Amino acid sequence: MLTTRLSAGCVLFAVSITGVACASDTDDQTGARAVAPEPVVVADDLNGPMGILVEPDGTVWIVDSGVGGDQAVLTPDPVSRQLAEASFGLTSRIIRVDVEGGQTEFAHLPSLHVGGTAYGGARLAMLDGVLYATSGGWIEGSGDRQTNHSGVVRVDSSQVVEVVNTIEIESGQNPDPAQRETNPYGLTAGPDGMLWMTDAAGNTLYRVDPESRSLELVTVFEALPGSVPNDARSGALEVEPVPTAVAFMDGEAYVSFLPGLPMAEGTAKVVRVSADGSVTDFATDLTRLTDLQTGPDGHLYAVSMGFPDGSGPGGAVIRIARGSASVTVLTDLPLPTALAFDSRGDAYVAINGVGQPGSGRVLRFPGLVDVR
Repeated sequence: MLTTRLSAGCVLFAVSITGVACASDTDDQTGARAVAPEPVVVADDLNGPMGILVEPDGTVWIVDSGVGGDQAVLTPDPVSRQLAEASFGLTSRIIRVDVEGGQTEFAHLPSLHVGGTAYGGARLAMLDGVLYATSGGWIEGSGDRQTNHSGVVRVDSSQVVEVVNTIEIESGQNPDPAQRETNPYGLTAGPDGMLWMTDAAGNTLYRVDPESRSLELVTVFEALPGSVPNDARSGALEVEPVPTAVAFMDGEAYVSFLPGLPMAEGTAKVVRVSADGSVTDFATDLTRLTDLQTGPDGHLYAVSMGFPDGSGPGGAVIRIARGSASVTVLTDLPLPTALAFDSRGDAYVAINGVGQPGSGRVLRFPGLVDVR
């Protein structure tokens, strides 16, 4: 699953707010401030924050992946594919932070902890005033699915209702034949009134109709060139694209990639998906993109996860531009996983998204994007 792929190549760590040194090397053409603002803590004590949503009235929603639970289960390890003991429980949380800063656990989702990491809730979207989330995942050989544990769910008055699940289409049709695995992850409300979802493990993009509770496959993303043999692809020198987020700019869909292991620098990219499902490169030479959002200035912004290498945490927020012209607007973020904006241009960033339980935080950077 995505969280395992994120953490497989790094040492998990946590930092305090005083350890976040942010800077910007942008100019007036970037739409961002020349000097990055000091961050404000919006929420802390999070267990793998994976998604953020900000409502027009300033309410902030956060979803974290949880810490598993008390139920012992056997499931294939997402990396080794060998059966491993895992823990399961309703510890993934959807958290509401009101405009005064009050923090409430609004709903809970299933969380599975296996191989040193946990996955559960991933992303949030609001459509017609209703809150939706992507939740969990499934690997062939893991047995029967758990309720609300692989697909899109609706969260209404603290009640969680499954809208669609991806297990049936993955186990039956397997759109990307490399392996039968699904991890519903990226989620956004599209201009067509539908939800758009990326399957990070299935390498697919779906359109979700919450009214008919149906899935429509938009496209399957091809493998990327790699440097080591990929057992899931008959030993080919290829890596999984791992689509992490979908966002819209000027009515068109864009998807960010976090290429699979070894997650080499400069191999990530943002692609454009046309109405007919065709895929073209938009922005290249990027690294480990964990989120993609449209800013209030109309431009795309991505989260790039850096791993600690002795010189600092290295994660960043990047203003996406065509080709290799993308520009960094925030740096030195520890293991960032998610991004959101409000109408004022404040940026909300989840850090330590694959850090130790309780180390996750959401920070707000006031006026990062100039919306004048």
